[in-house]
Order: sequence, then structure tokens, then C-alpha cells
Amino acid sequence: MSVPAAHGTTTISERAFARIAEKLASEDEHVTGLPHVSASVCGAVAAVHCDLAVRYPAPVPRLAAKIREHVRRRLRELTGIAVENVDIEVVELVPERRGGDERRPRPI
Repeated sequence: MSVPAAHGTTTISERAFARIAEKLASEDEHVTGLPHVSASVCGAVAAVHCDLAVRYPAPVPRLAAKIREHVRRRLRELTGIAVENVDIEVVELVPERRGGDERRPRPI
């Protein structure tokens, strides 16, 4: 039995990387709907931009920091790619529904 002399490489497309980031950003209970995520991957370094709809009331700055760190850490664990920048943009605040309150979400 011979041992291979060199190991191959695995390449992750920007689209696949963005889809993983999309799933990770949506894991927080305050995020509603599916985030819109774009990513730029250059070798072993990446940048991510997430547009999120957030349930209101929520501490938006704290929530953004929490999601940013979660996405950065888990992408590194899952793909081996270092994420230098995760931009979080809250594009919509969605009020929590109260009994019979059917108000539509308002963009900010």
C-alpha cells in the first residue's frame, strides 16, 4: 500500500461560501426570514456582507456583534478560510406580533 506524496486541495466557490454564511447568520432567534449574503473569497481569506431583517425590539448593535462573531468563527471552523470582515446591515425591523396585531414590517 502506497501513501500519496501530496494531498489535494478543496476549493469553495464564493456562492457556496455565501450560502454557508447565510445559514449561519439566520441561526439567531432575532433574525427573521433568510438573510441576503454576499461573499468575496480570495485564496484563504474572505469578506462577507449580510443584509438582515431583525425582530424588534432587539439590541441591534449587540445583536450585530454577536452574529458577526458567530459567522466569522463558524466559517473558519467549517471551511478553513479566515474571514477578515463581516459587515452586518440591518435592512428591516420586524415588530413582534402581539395577539391580533397584523402590522406589516417597516423598512428602516
